[in-house]
Amino acid sequence: MLWRHLCLVRAFSAAGLLTCTLSGASALAEPAEPPPATAAETVKILEAQKAGDLKVEARGHGQERVRISLRNTSAKRLNVVLPPGLVAASATGQGRPAGGAGGGFQSMGLGSPVNQPGSFGQFRGAESDAGFQSIPVEGNVRVPSVAVPPGQTVELTLPAVCLNFGLPTPTGRDKFVLKNVDDYSGDVRVRKALRSLATYGTSQGVAQAVMWKVCNDVPFDLMIAQAGKLINVHEVGLAARFVEALDASNDGELVDPAYLTEARLFLRVDGEATLAADAKRLGEALDGHRLLGLPVRLTEGNQPPPASAPALLVNVVLSSGKAGETRGRVVLSRASLEGRWSVMGKTNFTNSTAASVLEGAALAKTLDRAIASAFVSVKPARRAVGSTTLKIENHLPFTLANVVLKAGTSSGSPSVPYKALGVGPGRSALAPIQAPTGTVERVELNGL
Repeated sequence: MLWRHLCLVRAFSAAGLLTCTLSGASALAEPAEPPPATAAETVKILEAQKAGDLKVEARGHGQERVRISLRNTSAKRLNVVLPPGLVAASATGQGRPAGGAGGGFQSMGLGSPVNQPGSFGQFRGAESDAGFQSIPVEGNVRVPSVAVPPGQTVELTLPAVCLNFGLPTPTGRDKFVLKNVDDYSGDVRVRKALRSLATYGTSQGVAQAVMWKVCNDVPFDLMIAQAGKLINVHEVGLAARFVEALDASNDGELVDPAYLTEARLFLRVDGEATLAADAKRLGEALDGHRLLGLPVRLTEGNQPPPASAPALLVNVVLSSGKAGETRGRVVLSRASLEGRWSVMGKTNFTNSTAASVLEGAALAKTLDRAIASAFVSVKPARRAVGSTTLKIENHLPFTLANVVLKAGTSSGSPSVPYKALGVGPGRSALAPIQAPTGTVERVELNGL
């Protein structure tokens, strides 16, 4: 097995320069009008290929990536959309030993051209400009596209997951046939799984574990034993939860995102001495609200709630502080695959509003910041003049869909959002920032 490779996928655009020579008075009096811009058209990759406007070539690049070449053979600038659910299918007759129905080497399910290293999918539904609150995946959604000027070629390296456990890993000499997952497999579970993962987004490890389970019925224990660097135990927990949601979902093309987010985050709010009444009020206000991007389920009493992993339990205790402020502490626990709760760690928080007038939404923002800064760490990996590359480490049992960093350590430092980052549990990612350092302000989880 190969260690996770870090690569950035970039789309390049080209612009032409026009030069002309003017002679005579008429040219000076009536300058020539600028030429019309090259017409642009947004097309889906397979439709453009079938129409003859786009030449597509896909080749192997290890067990986690596929290289795709897009050549625009039309007279228009093409904005090429790679929709969720694309498969780079193994082509037969390439001199490789036969290994199964998929051909002599692995077929690969494809991620998005805008994926960060280690992530998989478009993360649609997890990102919102209004404070990173989750939104349903429906209506008009902007889908990323790759700009290919007329007569030019753009090379892409896409994240990919293997669909045929045990077959040889594709290399650069292996060619794929690009197709829709509906044409690749007649299994509804395979089609819905790949399309949902590529739409909602997750870490590459989670996506790989799901597809090996759905396509090849590989036991999760075997995955960890043979692919421990590619898939960790936390990603297996997320994959198992996804497969449960897949089998419980309706007849739609995608898994209902509610299956992935409901009963993932439990909250208990208590108060010391005279703060008990305010704690009860704030807990009820937060019930159903979103914390860390997940809907809150309020729990009361001393017994931990029953839950299937992965899940988080946020125990909040309000304590007395200075006049006009609210202080408290948080104990964060997680559910194991065996259904037991274990403490992950503790942190404190302060809100500059008295508990008697503090609102649930304000407390949620304070808790978001306190938990994110305590359980998602950031440290400089490389420094350059005017910028720093930060290493973001995820210690939560869910994939980080979105992250907001502060460019510096002061309260007035500007916030920098990183959408669709896709840092899996127990994983890390690199992010550039134009500051000497950065701190975590908040994160959003999408249940995957």
